Amino acid sequence: MKESQAPNTAQANKLFFLTVLLTIAGTAIFGTRLGMGTNLWFNEFLYILLPPLLLARLRGWSLEEVFKFRGTSAKNYFLSVLAGVSLWAFASYFANMTRLFLDSTFGPVNLTEGINSLESSLYQIVLFLVGTVVLAPICEEIFFRGFVQAAYGRYSPKYGYVITAVLFGAYHILNGLSDVLPAMILGAAMGYLVYVTGSLAASMLFHATANLSAVLSGLFKGSISPYPAGWVHLGAAAALFLAVLTLSQVEGEPEPEQKEPLGGVLFLVLTALLFTAAGVVEILARMGRLSF
Repeated sequence: MKESQAPNTAQANKLFFLTVLLTIAGTAIFGTRLGMGTNLWFNEFLYILLPPLLLARLRGWSLEEVFKFRGTSAKNYFLSVLAGVSLWAFASYFANMTRLFLDSTFGPVNLTEGINSLESSLYQIVLFLVGTVVLAPICEEIFFRGFVQAAYGRYSPKYGYVITAVLFGAYHILNGLSDVLPAMILGAAMGYLVYVTGSLAASMLFHATANLSAVLSGLFKGSISPYPAGWVHLGAAAALFLAVLTLSQVEGEPEPEQKEPLGGVLFLVLTALLFTAAGVVEILARMGRLSF
C-alpha cells in the first residue's frame, strides 16, 4: 500500500495532543526560569513548529503541498491585512466582553501574574514582541493552517478549516477562557484564506496583522475604560461587517479533496479533557478557591 503524501486526522490529533502536553509542561517547568520572551520562543519553535516539520521530513512529504508554501496575488495580501485589522477589532471586543462577564459572574483573577513578575528587561520585551508579531504567525500557521488543516481538509473538504479553527481556539484556553471564542473567529478567517487561496502566506500576513494590532492596542490599554461605551458596540459590529465583506473579495479556487474517515478520536478526547481541566482551574481561581 502506497504511503500517503499528506497528513491524516489521526496524525494531526496525536500531534496536537503532544503539542498541548509539551506547551503546558514546558511553560510550567521553564516559564519562570527563561523569562516571558524566551519562553514564547521556546514554545513556538520546539512545541509548535518542530513536530510537524520533523514528521513531514520523516514521511517524505512535500512541504509546498502540505504546508501551502506558495504565494498569492497582491490583492489577496492587501485583503488579508485589512481583514486582519478589522476582524481583530471585533475579536478584541468579544474577548473584553467575555472577560467582563467572567469577572462579574465568578470574580476576577490575574492568571498572568506569574509572567508579569518575571524579568522584564528590554531583551525579554523585544523577544516577546518579535515573537508575537513575527514568530507566532509563522509557527502557528504552519502547525494549524498548514499541518492540521491539511489533515482535516481530507476529512471534511469544505469545512476542514472550521474544525481547525475550533482546535486553534481551544488551544488558546491556555491563555484564559476569554481568548477561546475570539481565537476561533480569527482562526476561521485564517483557515478560509488558506482554503480559498491555497497559500499559507495570506494567513500568516493576517495573523501578523492581528497580533500587531493587539500589541499596539496594549500600549493604550491602561487609559481605556474596560466598560465600553455605546459607540464601541456599534464599532465592533461595523468591524465584523467589514471583515466579512473583505474576506468575501478574496480570490482563489479551493482544491478538491477526497473525504476520508476521522482518526485519532481518543487523542481528541484526551486533549478536550486537558482543556476542560484548564477551564475549571480558571473558574476555581476566579472563585477564590485557587491562587497562583
